[in-house]
Amino acid sequence: MGPVNRRVVKWVLRVVERPRTTLAIAAGMLALSVFLAARFLPVSTDENKLFSAKVPFFRQYLTFIDKFPENEAAFVAVQARDPAHPPPTAQWVNLARAITHSLRKLPEVSSVDSRIPLGQLGDQSLLFADWSTVRKAVKQAPSLAQLGRVWSGSGPLALLGGSRLERFLRLASAAPADADSVHFMSRLIASMQAAEHSAGDGAGDHVPAPFGMAHLAGGQVTPQTLGYYYMPAADNPARYLLAIRVYPKFTFDSLAAVSVPLEHIRAAVQAAAAPFRQEFAVGLTGRPVLSADEMRITTHDTNRAEIVAMLVVVAGLVIMLRSFWLAVVAGASLATAIGWTFGYAAVSVGQLNLLSTVFVIALIGIGMDYLIQIVVRYRVEARRYERQRAVWARVFRYASPPVLTACGGASGAFFVAAFTNFKGAAELGIIAGGGLLLCVLAGYTVLPAILVLKPPKLRMYEVEKRYRHKDEPPRAGLWKFGGLVTWLLVLGVLLPWGMKLKFDPNLLDLQAPGLESVKLVRKLPTWYAVVLSKDLDVLASVNARLNAAAAVAHSPVKSTSSLLNAIAKQKYLAAHTAMVAAIQWKRPRPIVPGDLPGITAAARALYTSWQRTSPGHVSAKDLAELRAAVRALSQANTTHTSAEAVAAAGRLSNWQRQFVHELKQSAAMLCPPALNIQRLPPALRAHYMSADGTYALYVYPRFDLWRQHNLELFVHALAGQDGQGLHAAGLVPASMDLTGIAPNIYYSTKAIRQAFIGSSIAALALVIVLVFLDLRSISQTLMTISVLGLGLPMLVCLMGLLGLNWNFANFFGLPILIGAGHEYGVFMMHRYREAVHNPRRVWRFWDVSERALLLCAFVTCSSFGFLSLARDRGIASLGQVMALGIFCIYLAAIVVLRPLLHWRLHVEEVYDGKGREA
Repeated sequence: MGPVNRRVVKWVLRVVERPRTTLAIAAGMLALSVFLAARFLPVSTDENKLFSAKVPFFRQYLTFIDKFPENEAAFVAVQARDPAHPPPTAQWVNLARAITHSLRKLPEVSSVDSRIPLGQLGDQSLLFADWSTVRKAVKQAPSLAQLGRVWSGSGPLALLGGSRLERFLRLASAAPADADSVHFMSRLIASMQAAEHSAGDGAGDHVPAPFGMAHLAGGQVTPQTLGYYYMPAADNPARYLLAIRVYPKFTFDSLAAVSVPLEHIRAAVQAAAAPFRQEFAVGLTGRPVLSADEMRITTHDTNRAEIVAMLVVVAGLVIMLRSFWLAVVAGASLATAIGWTFGYAAVSVGQLNLLSTVFVIALIGIGMDYLIQIVVRYRVEARRYERQRAVWARVFRYASPPVLTACGGASGAFFVAAFTNFKGAAELGIIAGGGLLLCVLAGYTVLPAILVLKPPKLRMYEVEKRYRHKDEPPRAGLWKFGGLVTWLLVLGVLLPWGMKLKFDPNLLDLQAPGLESVKLVRKLPTWYAVVLSKDLDVLASVNARLNAAAAVAHSPVKSTSSLLNAIAKQKYLAAHTAMVAAIQWKRPRPIVPGDLPGITAAARALYTSWQRTSPGHVSAKDLAELRAAVRALSQANTTHTSAEAVAAAGRLSNWQRQFVHELKQSAAMLCPPALNIQRLPPALRAHYMSADGTYALYVYPRFDLWRQHNLELFVHALAGQDGQGLHAAGLVPASMDLTGIAPNIYYSTKAIRQAFIGSSIAALALVIVLVFLDLRSISQTLMTISVLGLGLPMLVCLMGLLGLNWNFANFFGLPILIGAGHEYGVFMMHRYREAVHNPRRVWRFWDVSERALLLCAFVTCSSFGFLSLARDRGIASLGQVMALGIFCIYLAAIVVLRPLLHWRLHVEEVYDGKGREA
């Protein structure tokens, strides 16, 4: 017995002598832990705290979302149920207004942004339209210029009529007709007739804007031309959706602090959308929604797995130990350790995060193993000896060394994660690593104290049969190598499948299938990069390089968006709309009763001319609509009394003034002045410029960045890739801040993957060192670690066979498997050393060590295995890998290592001569 183990045995014997004092201290620690956890251990749901802000790329991203908080918003996505026959624009607008109004009443919502208010944009509206709309508008400039000359009173147009309205109608009749013109003039004349007969002054009646955003976009009125966020779906550009940006009020200090506001938002959205349910599908998505949904499902599934695992573990202990009381004591000891761990987490870390909440499963699946080793050993020794000191001295003499080594390796495998920049895993490592040590502490204090006060009823061995067994020791022979040979042959057969195993970096594939937020997020253009600078000239040089790259057909860069685009559009419009800018606007004279017959005649002439010259260009339905409008106007003007004619002329004058005003506004949109940032609506200004004057240049990808290869190409094109590839130096200079969703996801996932690899290597090195310090033998150390060398390759091959790839969730299981799996070799090797040290303790088939290992494997596999039933595919894959990996390692220990150790016992003649009782 070594000096460390001797001190451990003395410690346990003091516990045996003072069981009530021990339990009182343990209960006090548990009460304190519960208080600390309840008072100082919040659950943080903030995903931005899962990575260290010390890392440059993540620090840049945090700065970006702090300056441009819209990137952390939730989105209401509105889609037509029948994309082939979408509802009319009015229905889209009515639904958007209903949802916006409903959300603004919620206390959980700070603001809602559903559209760009074109009224606030004014003459800058076209600067923020897409380029296709701008070019269509420029094509309308000659027509607008001609129309402007009519209404400005310039040129030799007086011969066409007395009033400008009559001149306009006669000039229009001389122009060729098309469907858009006929439709517009029908609405215009109908509006004139309605104004004449309105109860008011006519100024408030609807006047169809002659060259508003809808007309400039080609005559089609869509939610986009009205300023709404109406865009092609990212996963199918042929289909459109309307997005409403929502800024929830989150505190991130508990699951309820996020999930409850989101449920209220969802309920408000669905209530507002209920009258439109037959036409539209409405859902909620966005980064905060995805995080909250993931947290809610993960918490529910892990809680369920923890409860089921605990029940199954206790039931398994009852069956395999054949003692209900021993199972209850082991479960109570584990529960105490879990309670202590909550208090330890409050002191050491101060919070639980999205990952560290699963530490309970780790303690059930791994921490229970150490209690099992003690309980199984106790069951054997308690049947040999009656005195408690004799029982517990022998229990810990043989159980303590492997338990301490196994726990040291497992807790160390968790602790090494604390040295990574992945704070989520680091905090889990600190909590779970300390929790495993507390499990051992509970096994060395609570468990023996309870069993001393109330030992189980066990049938004692007969004195003369304490160490004598009717079975002969296992026979030796080369057949003992059969397990190793068979194992290697199976590995060889499965190797082709193992070679197919790959790493799947797709984060969306880790989410629960069927979630509304998961389905919708792929439809929104949320993947982009951002270049930040306070100097627009510097951004302009980068923007030029990016636009040049976007012009290449297969470039990963599709387009850019910034204030530079607005500046470029202003220059383009100035170069192509000089004829509109040259119009000298004059206020038209009021219409008098004597003008009404001329206006009526001009309207009739318009219809007659277009009816004669438009066959084949205009449908009969459109012409009939125009004829009805002209006839209504004609009938009204021919039946006026003199008093009615005066009133009608006055109302038509007001209508004319409003019409000219809108005409001037349309002309102003085609001739905007230099960009004035301060005149922009707050939401639009905040999209391009932060409060401290930082400008954002958004870079959008050409390909789907949910695919890792496309994401890698996109980021490498922007930032370079260590001097390799087409864009080795990167389109964005290294001196500039490049951030955004795409670079952050790429660099963070890359860093997480490297962190897991580093943690696995560190865990393996730590395990080897600890095992060597325990065994002080290179050969025994190698044999002990062989369970990992044989079990993990088998795991890889079986994963390939089952089509289960590595991902960012189950990859974290690799260092845990190293830490938790090596215990099977440690316990086997210590059973071998026990037989060498005391040959009376013959190592026979289904020995105490093998029963304990089977129970450990059952507990660990079942605990993690229940995670495989989770709806979250990441958690489920972690459970599958852990359960399958532990099974492979356990099988390697039983099939390969155990026969080899039996063979060594006979080669070393341990059971020959006086070393073994007859």
